[in-house]
Amino acid sequence: MSPAGLLVFLINRSAWEDALTGGDGELEAGGEQSPEAGPHPFPLALNRLETAVLDACAGADEWPAQVAAAIYAGVDFAIENPAAAGELTMEAAARAGDISQYERVIGRLAGFIRVNAPIESRLPVSTDEAVVAGIVGLVGDHVRAGRVKRLSQLRPELVLLALLPYLGFEDAQSWANRMPQSRKR
Repeated sequence: MSPAGLLVFLINRSAWEDALTGGDGELEAGGEQSPEAGPHPFPLALNRLETAVLDACAGADEWPAQVAAAIYAGVDFAIENPAAAGELTMEAAARAGDISQYERVIGRLAGFIRVNAPIESRLPVSTDEAVVAGIVGLVGDHVRAGRVKRLSQLRPELVLLALLPYLGFEDAQSWANRMPQSRKR
C-alpha cells in the first residue's frame, strides 16, 4: 500500500475519533500529568507521533523501508519530544487510570506494520502488537531513565526486531542496515 493508502487507513473516521476521544466524543486530556510531562496530553502526543511516522513512510516505496522509516521517525520523535513520548507509555496510561490509552498506541502502531505486511508471511494480530509493544517498551524505558540520546543507537536493532518475524534474520538485518547515514544520528 502506498503512503496515501496509509493515510486513508489512519483517517478512517471511527478509528481517528477513537484515538483522539477514547470513543466517547470528548477530547481526552490524558489524565493527571506530572510537571515534567509538559503540555502533551495523550491525544496530541499520539497525533504528533502518527504524523511523524506517516511523513517518514511517504518517502519509502517498499514495505520494509516504510517500517524502517517509521521506526526511525518514531525514535526521532522520542528523542526530540521526550515529554510527549512519555505520554504514550504504559506508565502514563496507568497514571491516567486508562490503560486503553496504551492499548490504542500499540494497536495504531501495529496497524502501520500490518497494513502492508507481506500477506504470505503475515503473523497473527497479537504478534504484531507484541512486537510493537516491545519496541514501545524499550523506547519508553529509555525516555523514563533519561537515556534519550542513546535511543539513536537502538534504531537499527528496533528495525531488525520489527522485520524479523516477516523476513527472517538475513533480510531483516539487511534492511536494518540500509537506512542512509543522514538518518542515523
